[in-house]
Formats: sequence, structure tokens, C-alpha cells
Amino acid sequence: MLQVGQNIRRIREYKNLTQEWVAEKSGLSVSTYGSIERGDADVNFRKLADIAEALGVQEEDIISMGGNVFNNTFSNNENSVIGINNGSPVFSVDKAILEKLLKDKDEEIAFLRGLVGKG
Repeated sequence: MLQVGQNIRRIREYKNLTQEWVAEKSGLSVSTYGSIERGDADVNFRKLADIAEALGVQEEDIISMGGNVFNNTFSNNENSVIGINNGSPVFSVDKAILEKLLKDKDEEIAFLRGLVGKG
């Protein structure tokens, strides 16, 4: 269950959502939801379906993400990017979300470089 929890966390973070928000939308307590993300609690199919719905993904997206390192990506249309591992699609991310994440990371890197330069 640890991998499923990690996948849920990755998707939640990609979508810039809080644990509290996803827990509420999933009908779970924050502590139960946090336990699922940490892999400390089992997630049954009903809970998985509720979490997937809150995240706006399919259950398969959470399960199939696995620990894959994507060795290629491509756009399947103008709105999403698909991660490819060994020739198989394993994850889809909305382009707007991906662009926001990249922008946020660039800003974070610039900030940290500024801190290092001040040292």
C-alpha cells in the first residue's frame, strides 16, 4: 500500500492540493487520509475511488503510476502530457498543471540560488 499512497501524494502535489482538501472531498478524516498517503493504512476500492474522484483522476492512474521513472514524454493533445516507460503510457498530467509545477520549481531554484549567493 506504500506505493499507492506515494502515488496519491504525487498526484495531489502535482495538482497543488492540500491533504485536508482531498480528505474532505473524499469523505475521509485528515488523519485517515494522511495514513493512506504514508502507506500506514490500507485503502479499499471504495476509498480509492473516492480519492481518485477528489483528485480528478481514474483509479487506474493511481495504481499504474508505480515507481516508474519516465524515459519519455509526449503530448497526446494540446491539453495533456503522457509519461512513457518502456513504451507503455503510465501517467497523464494536464499541461497547465505541469507548466505551473515547472514554473514553481524554477522560482524555487532562483530563490535558493539567491540564498546561496548571499552566504
